[in-house]
Amino acid sequence: MRDLYFYPIAAMLAGALVFVAMSPAFGALPSGPVSVGNGEYSTVTVSGLQINRMQPGGDASLALIDTGATSAIEIGVDVDTLSEDPVFGPHFPLAADLEVQFSGYELDITVRAKPGPTRGATQFRVNYSTGRGEESGWQVFDLKPDYDDYTFTYNVPVRTGEQGLDYLAIRPIVPDKSRTLLVEKVTFTRRKRWSE
Repeated sequence: MRDLYFYPIAAMLAGALVFVAMSPAFGALPSGPVSVGNGEYSTVTVSGLQINRMQPGGDASLALIDTGATSAIEIGVDVDTLSEDPVFGPHFPLAADLEVQFSGYELDITVRAKPGPTRGATQFRVNYSTGRGEESGWQVFDLKPDYDDYTFTYNVPVRTGEQGLDYLAIRPIVPDKSRTLLVEKVTFTRRKRWSE
C-alpha cells in the first residue's frame, strides 16, 4: 500500500479507536462528593445533572428525573427502613474542600423540593453532619404542592483532626407504606464566621 493511502487510513483507525475507548465517558452522569475545587465558596449550588451526586446510603431508591429543561432527584423510602444516622440514608457527601471552607462558619442550607409523583411526601427532613458525631439534627419541613425553597441555618463546628467528608442528608418523612420526594436544587450559603 502506498504512503499516500496508508497514513490517512492509519490516522482514521487510530481516531476511531480513541473515540471507542472514550465513548463510555460521553454522557456519563456526575457522581461522587460535591466539590468546588478552587472555585467560589460563598455560595455553592448543586443543581442540574449535578443533583445526581446524591447517594442512597441505605435502603432508599434514587432516580434522576431529567426533562432537559430541569433535573431533579426522586427519593423513594419505605416505612421503617432507614437508620436515624444521616449517613445511612439518602445524602450528598461533601468533599474535603467544602469541609475546610465551611468549618467554623454559619451556613444557610436551602433545599428546593416538592412531593414526589407517586405517594408524594407531605413532609421531609434535612440534617447536616460533619461525619464526626456532630450534626445539625433533623430539620423538618412541611411541603407545598409545587417546588419551594426550605432553609435552615447551621453553625458548622470547627474541624478537628483529619480531613474527611461532611454530609447533607435529605429524606421524606414516611408515616406509612412509602413516600417520594423530588429535590431540584441544594444551595449552601456561607455567612459569617462564628468560631475560630
